[in-house]
Amino acid sequence: MNDAGHALAGTAAQAVVDEQHPWLGLASFTEETRGFFHGREEEVAELGRRVQRKLLTILFGQSGLGKTSILRAGIVPRLRPEGYCPVYVRIDYSPESPAPAEQIKQAIFRATEATGTWTQSGVASQGESLWEFLHHRDDILRDAAGKTVIPLLIFDQFEEIFTLAQADDAGRARAAQFVEELADLVENRPPRELEARIEHDDTITERFDFGRADYRILIALREDYLAHLESLKGAMPSITQNRMRLARMTGQQALAAVMKPGGRLVTEEVAEAIVRFIAGGSELRNAEVEPSLLSLICRELNNARIAQKRAEISADLLAGSHDTILAEFYERALADQPPAVRKVIEDQLLTESGFRESLAEERLVKAFTAAGAAPDALATLVNRRLLRIEERLDVRRVELTHDVLCGVVKASRELRLEREAKEEAERQLAAQRAREEATRRALVRARQIAAGAATLAVVAIVGAIFGWVNMNRAREAESAALETRKLAEGARGEAEKLVVYLLEDFQLELEPIGRLDIVASLSKRALDYYAGLPAALRTPATERNRALAQVRYAISLRNLGKLDEAGKAAQAAYATLEELRAKGDASEPTAIGLAMASSANARILSQQNRLGESLKEGARAFDLVSPVASAAGSSIAARRAYGEIAVSHGFNLMQDGNFEESVRVLEKARAALRSIDGLQLGDLSSAALFVEATAWQMDALMALGRVDETRRNGEEARPVAGGILERQPGHMLALRARGLLLSNFGDLEAQQLRFRAALPFYAAAARDYESFLKVDSGNTISWNNLMANLQAQGLYAEGAGRPREGLQLLRSAAKTGRGGVLTAVRARNLAFTWAHVCRLEAELGNPEASKEALAEGARLTDIWVRDTPKDAFPRKLQAAWLPTQESTRLLILGDFPAASEKAAVAVRLLDPVQPATDGQKRGHANFLTDALLLQASAAYWLKDYAQAEKSARRAVEQRMRFPPVNRVEELFLAETRTFHAQTLARLGRLAEAREVLAPVLAYYAKLPDTREADWVRFRIASARLAQALASPGEAQARLADAAQLIDGLAPEFRRTATVAQVRNEIALEQATRR
Repeated sequence: MNDAGHALAGTAAQAVVDEQHPWLGLASFTEETRGFFHGREEEVAELGRRVQRKLLTILFGQSGLGKTSILRAGIVPRLRPEGYCPVYVRIDYSPESPAPAEQIKQAIFRATEATGTWTQSGVASQGESLWEFLHHRDDILRDAAGKTVIPLLIFDQFEEIFTLAQADDAGRARAAQFVEELADLVENRPPRELEARIEHDDTITERFDFGRADYRILIALREDYLAHLESLKGAMPSITQNRMRLARMTGQQALAAVMKPGGRLVTEEVAEAIVRFIAGGSELRNAEVEPSLLSLICRELNNARIAQKRAEISADLLAGSHDTILAEFYERALADQPPAVRKVIEDQLLTESGFRESLAEERLVKAFTAAGAAPDALATLVNRRLLRIEERLDVRRVELTHDVLCGVVKASRELRLEREAKEEAERQLAAQRAREEATRRALVRARQIAAGAATLAVVAIVGAIFGWVNMNRAREAESAALETRKLAEGARGEAEKLVVYLLEDFQLELEPIGRLDIVASLSKRALDYYAGLPAALRTPATERNRALAQVRYAISLRNLGKLDEAGKAAQAAYATLEELRAKGDASEPTAIGLAMASSANARILSQQNRLGESLKEGARAFDLVSPVASAAGSSIAARRAYGEIAVSHGFNLMQDGNFEESVRVLEKARAALRSIDGLQLGDLSSAALFVEATAWQMDALMALGRVDETRRNGEEARPVAGGILERQPGHMLALRARGLLLSNFGDLEAQQLRFRAALPFYAAAARDYESFLKVDSGNTISWNNLMANLQAQGLYAEGAGRPREGLQLLRSAAKTGRGGVLTAVRARNLAFTWAHVCRLEAELGNPEASKEALAEGARLTDIWVRDTPKDAFPRKLQAAWLPTQESTRLLILGDFPAASEKAAVAVRLLDPVQPATDGQKRGHANFLTDALLLQASAAYWLKDYAQAEKSARRAVEQRMRFPPVNRVEELFLAETRTFHAQTLARLGRLAEAREVLAPVLAYYAKLPDTREADWVRFRIASARLAQALASPGEAQARLADAAQLIDGLAPEFRRTATVAQVRNEIALEQATRR
């Protein structure tokens, strides 16, 4: 048997307890150390009364509240002088141990030897029941003075019957025996076996006193096992009758626990500071304190005092020891646990912002098992006071024992994550070096191909020239060499075909490794050859070949960012091929070339920010190539061209907000590209294009809310991208396409408000683009995509509660503007990145840095519209960009009059604009909504609630013109409606305010878990504030909700200007309503 008294005596013996060491830390107090046990006098007195009144008493409470100390240093010293003999019992459930009844009887014999003697020594017999043992007639325990002594059986940690005893069949059998024996004793009923014996021999009754009740039973267990105890009430009804719940210490009790044992070691002022620290900053009258943590802090402070040879614990010692005390405790608690257990605790029992999180016990046990922990790991950590278990709504949940541990657990997590990040960075560096080596080899091959390409091109061109020369010679001797002329013309035609074929083949070979400059150079050589031909030699076949070379030249120049030159080449090629078609040329090369020329022009127009024209041109290209690619037995070249054109057109449709048509066109692209070799990677360029088509389609599907389809298509394309890069690590098209795909997986996580989970996807996408740009530094599309992924990382880091990290990432995104050619689209996108930098610098209290960022954004907007016509739609948006961003900055910095003035300018500029396409209408609505909301906000803080309501109402109307296409747009709509409701409430239009707010509250109620999304939680808090203003009867409760939400945000996020401003408004409302 495990005798708890012996075990505890060993523990106490190891710890020095005297006037210089009056606090025991996490050890329990004993009878020997009772002089240092204070603060629980009321509970001890109440428990003593209960024990004396009833045969059975149940003491229950949460882990860490000092139940064992109350029993050993409180109730036992109180009752011993009154004739009670404590018998500490813990049952050993192992198969080799004696039966539970025998263990208890042995404990009784040991405990009573020093107390007194039994009047009928020797009547007890081996194997008799516990009830029989304590009911022998006239067998009474008396002390030396002849007074009756009552055995008090103390079953501490009684929950072990529901834990340790259930480990195997033998343990469960022992537990059943114990319950049966204990139930008979508690209910004071003869065991069934004894009654059966009496049936055969009634003289047995003379040996027992059936009316005796001169013993007491005291059971102590953790509160989270109370439901398990209830399961025994069928056999033991008394367990429901005399229960006492142990609560946390009050502030005054905790103060006594510090002051009384401490004597001269601690002043009352410092003692109060210690208590407030443990209570999480609460005032003494409101404090609730866990004794175990209080004792731990006091012991560690005292150890520090002794080490520094101080006479008393001072306030500065306390201030300098918070983290150290708790960190040492945390490290000791986990010292013998596998490292993965620490990871489970830090990742699952603590929120991102550093607050306690509870987890179902079943899930945590599974996680511990997966981490390689011992079966009793949870019990061990509960006993060490690191974790505790509570039952909530019939579910046992595990959490850290106290909020004061959150800081040290978070710090440990951050160190671990930093270490893991470093290890991952080293792994990525090794992988990057491997990729660079593979890319280097690919470049060597590219140079070899390029050299061969140049040679072949020269040979082909020389062949064409040779044919021309021979033809001239043939003319001179036409009468003698007619056959030679025919052969020469044939040779020239075949050579020109070879040039076209080589240009297409070289593009497929060189584009994946980023050498479009070589393709452009070869195309230019071919075009120079054609330009030098006399008009008499320009046959229809020659003109077609020249136009096809121009198409390849235009595509290469477009990707290199040379848009004006590319546009001229594409238009010239299209004009030539269209003329040939009009004259009856129905060949496949002409049809494909015509469609590719039109598609190239569409892509050039798109990059020049001329989306309307680009859409028309892209639709024409798609219509031109469709019949060729869909014809029976269509060639691989036709299907590849169809896929390329459909990808470009589908992307444009998505950009214009035509998501359904975009999904349809991109699915056709996927089908055509899949048909080439079933994605078996025999044609790597087509497979890479398939991945790109999927990535853009994922964007459109997400906009339509078809999340499952989005993820399914993405999972289909992901291994295709990986397979390409395994075969050819430097395949640039696959790198770019995989980057797009990874970015979309990040968007999927962000849609579910898993901002932290989204960040690694964006980071991986950014790494792909960085790898791409190391080889092809002139690729403007990849520069733009790198910027977009860094920006996404920045915004979602901010949204997860880390605005400073977000600002760094946004600045990294903005710096991508230094690389590659700055096209109109890139300039526009970078301007908005700088706008975010401007906003965040203002939020973090850096007005000058904010101003500089705004100036850089404004410079980029000039580039955005530089080449557009004077009255073009982009110019009208650009005119409103600067006053809108200036208003945002001024509003955050608190200059409400100036913010109002700038917002009004933006609204005046945007109101008369008449957008043409759906995409323009959506863009205009977004710009105008932002300006109106800024105008409303400035008016609100200036207390011009009528103007605020008017502008907010218009902002809602603009937002609702186009249904939200993703979670962020839904949240923006909810935010705008919330602010409108707030302005209505300030005007006293409460019913209207509640009506406007109702769908917002319903929407927020259905959101997924927001623990990773501080940005969202702040908006929910704003809705609670609006709800409080609109519903005065429940104002205090809603204000409390709002305050709690904001106070639960990450400290760094909570300190941003906008959040602090709203928190102050909440506090002011709370103060005025008291």
